[in-house]
Amino acid sequence: MSNQQFVSAVIDRIVDGITAVLLLEEEQAQLEVPVDRLPPGSAEGLWLLVLVEDGELIEARVDPEKTRRIKERIRQKRALLLERMTRGRRNN
Repeated sequence: MSNQQFVSAVIDRIVDGITAVLLLEEEQAQLEVPVDRLPPGSAEGLWLLVLVEDGELIEARVDPEKTRRIKERIRQKRALLLERMTRGRRNN
């Protein structure tokens, strides 16, 4: 029996519509893979659970919950920044 483990990765960017650059969270590494090896509808900013063996992508699954959490955190930070900027303009 194999001791394979899925790890979190985010699609950092897609180059020329051909190659996706994944940032592997735990390993703090990046992996370049053909876009056609990713789940349908994959886009920049999407979080995945990936299985990598010897530097090769074996399997990728969408992680909708992590994608939602990260997007919500970014939305909150943007709102806070906008609020601070607006407050700063009023005080000047």
